[in-house]
Amino acid sequence: MSSDQNRYKADLREYQFLLFEQFRLDELLSKEPFQEWGPDEVKMVLDECYRFATEILGPTNALGDREGCRIEDGQVKTPEPFKNAWKQLYEQGWRVLSADEEMGGQGAPMTLQALTEEMMSGANPAFMMYPGLTHGAAELISHFGTAEQRNTYAKPMMDGRFGGTMCLSEPGAGSDVGAAKTSAVPVEGEDLVYKIRGQKIWISAGDHELASNIIHLVLARIEGAEPGTKGLSLFIVPKYRLKDDGSVGDFNDVQVAGIEHKMGLNASATCQLQFGESDDCYGYLMGGVAHQGMKQMFMMMNFARIGVGIQG
Repeated sequence: MSSDQNRYKADLREYQFLLFEQFRLDELLSKEPFQEWGPDEVKMVLDECYRFATEILGPTNALGDREGCRIEDGQVKTPEPFKNAWKQLYEQGWRVLSADEEMGGQGAPMTLQALTEEMMSGANPAFMMYPGLTHGAAELISHFGTAEQRNTYAKPMMDGRFGGTMCLSEPGAGSDVGAAKTSAVPVEGEDLVYKIRGQKIWISAGDHELASNIIHLVLARIEGAEPGTKGLSLFIVPKYRLKDDGSVGDFNDVQVAGIEHKMGLNASATCQLQFGESDDCYGYLMGGVAHQGMKQMFMMMNFARIGVGIQG
């Protein structure tokens, strides 16, 4: 078998057993808000997902691992086959299967979404890091963001126009997140706008060209805030600032300082990011609420834990 052929296989009968005999999904489908979903629709989704995983994602796995990621002109370049995979993933609606209709979703049970992600992660785990982090960041903004932030950032992330990340760790603040030194200085005369400065490390899907913009969720400390995790706030920091019409505008001073190397995830860009090196990086306070950064970020961290479990 050549390296560009699919090697992924899955037992669809096992998935049906888990959903309907172990987890009793049919009982959930009889209740709000899932009445429009029945066993036939669920089985159809599983069949289509298996086709997508084996025909689209599977063949890109070995190719992506061989090509890997690299930095060109300050931007991460992903393996060439990933562009088509990203495009088809979002065009076919796989990332919004369980999302609310307000966000363009189909309102399916999260259990079904999780099983589709297991198939896709099995077919190409490195590729799925990019949409996985994006989805978690979009869900966080949808939950905690202002109405303007949801419309401006979460919706384009849900449909694949923008990517997303979570930025916690720093060179001196790994497991001790409360020691973070990334700073946020209020911009005079601007509501909820801050200048961000600092370095973050181990940022999965930290940069790529699959989407036109990357929305970083950054933990930082506002001037005068108390030490430790209680003093941290969460900021929306786009790679590119947006114009009034929502289109991509000027570069927001988010530099890629390097790519980490993860065994088995050669095609996933785990980055070191520098914010505000030229004192021109702007962030927007999540939900307009300060000093709630860890509480807000835990929502995405829990999404990530589920994702890592599925990937395993």
